[in-house]
Amino acid sequence: MSYTSSSSKSKPRWIYDVFISFRGPDTRKNFVSHLYSALANAGVNTFQDDKKLSKGQRLTELFHAIEVSQISIVVFSGNYICSTWCLDELVKIMECHAFRGQVVLPVFYDVNPSSLRSRSCVSYEVIFEYDSDLHRVKKRKRKKALSEAAGLLGWNVSNYRYIYAFCPLF
Repeated sequence: MSYTSSSSKSKPRWIYDVFISFRGPDTRKNFVSHLYSALANAGVNTFQDDKKLSKGQRLTELFHAIEVSQISIVVFSGNYICSTWCLDELVKIMECHAFRGQVVLPVFYDVNPSSLRSRSCVSYEVIFEYDSDLHRVKKRKRKKALSEAAGLLGWNVSNYRYIYAFCPLF
């Protein structure tokens, strides 16, 4: 199946059923690996980010995979918002949600969704403070995407340990 965009009125045809956005060190080997296996076992065609590509190639491939996915599952973990990479994925996901009708399903893994919506967690301020070299427009898009996604109905997973105190930035 391929994605066609010849007309904005035509219904998109998807390559992937699901795209999973997550912060690798937080959830890849525990929650996300189990989620991916469960989806695969159910016959759901899920994009898996496991390729070792250069940064430019990888981001291009990820954005394309987001565009051709019917559903995006966003796994918010304690350090998700500390990754500019994850935030850029989230911006793309929310754009596809708004303009292509992509379904977005948030999973709040060890984070409180209200703290993301209210921007009260420490790391939210840290990521945008240290990100000062980026244009204001990009920052605004990231904040808006985070607010909108955190406001969607989703699932709370695990207990709320609030691992917001430190965000390693790469």
